[in-house]
Amino acid sequence: MAPAVLATDPATRVLVLDHVDDLGRTEDWMSGYAEALARLHALTGPADAGALPVASGPTAADAESFLALARALDVPVPAAVPGELAGLLERLDPAPHHALLHGDPCPGNDLRTADGVRFVDFERASLGNGLTELAYFRIGFPTCWCALSVTGTPLTEVESVYRSTWRGLTGRDVPGDLADACAGWLLQGDALVERAHRGTADQLARVPVEDFTWGYVSARERLVHRLQVVAGMTRDHDHLHALGGLGSALAGRLLTRWPELRPLPASQDSTWY
Repeated sequence: MAPAVLATDPATRVLVLDHVDDLGRTEDWMSGYAEALARLHALTGPADAGALPVASGPTAADAESFLALARALDVPVPAAVPGELAGLLERLDPAPHHALLHGDPCPGNDLRTADGVRFVDFERASLGNGLTELAYFRIGFPTCWCALSVTGTPLTEVESVYRSTWRGLTGRDVPGDLADACAGWLLQGDALVERAHRGTADQLARVPVEDFTWGYVSARERLVHRLQVVAGMTRDHDHLHALGGLGSALAGRLLTRWPELRPLPASQDSTWY
């Protein structure tokens, strides 16, 4: 799943890795990526607890920032939303899960070889729920400069590949709720900026007063996509119905106030990579 480690020198913080010949971009990259992601996640289990940090996720401060964003945009917050967010944070607790998460599984951190995908850049690796990274396909690759939209048949196929691969390796279905995982990414304002700027400001609070670009997509464009995805996934959701309604209203407000906002590039767009 990764280049072999040939040698280490802890004193100088140097790793020597096996050279991997990358075949580069292929048109059908997503299915192979989804299969490799499931294989990576299935490499660890409860016996590996403590081997890596527990994955981080949205916090109560993130939830409050999201509610403050709605207030700043004059979008009414349904009375049920704060309770739904509290329940969401409890369900997203990564502690009971032990999947090996890459931490930044962006296109470019996966090398396509003749023998399959090899992942690189594991500095954010942790243990948690694999759905937080399967959610990348729906939520627009939230930690990546190359945000893109995957919909329709390609989305169905990659999620099916991931789930069937996980089931074949572990003998059980993927735990958790994909809608929860996507909603978790929606709350995290730090997922609107590159790593160097995370933790430096309330990024959601910046959205009403300024737009800022990472890669070729602006923060407001990323946020509209995430709001629409969560709204679409939660229309009939038992625990996130009110949040979905708020998300739909927020997306509408952003598009009304800034009609020039563009949808994320489609996954088949040749300019994304």
